[in-house]
Amino acid sequence: MYFDSFEALLQMGKHGFYVWSAWGSTALVLLLSWLSARAGFNSAARRLQQQLLLSEREAQQPSTVRNESA
Repeated sequence: MYFDSFEALLQMGKHGFYVWSAWGSTALVLLLSWLSARAGFNSAARRLQQQLLLSEREAQQPSTVRNESA
């Protein structure tokens, strides 16, 4: 192992704050990116489901043709 103790691992030779903040910000960006993609996918899936239901309703309704010539 490269470090003598867990504290030495956290400090990383006085570069610990930089290293762990970089890891934390990277993890946060990846998490937010994943959540955003998931929300977009769910939104698209909902819209497609609504469009499918509307098209099924329109297919079931009898067609009414109005002749409104004046």
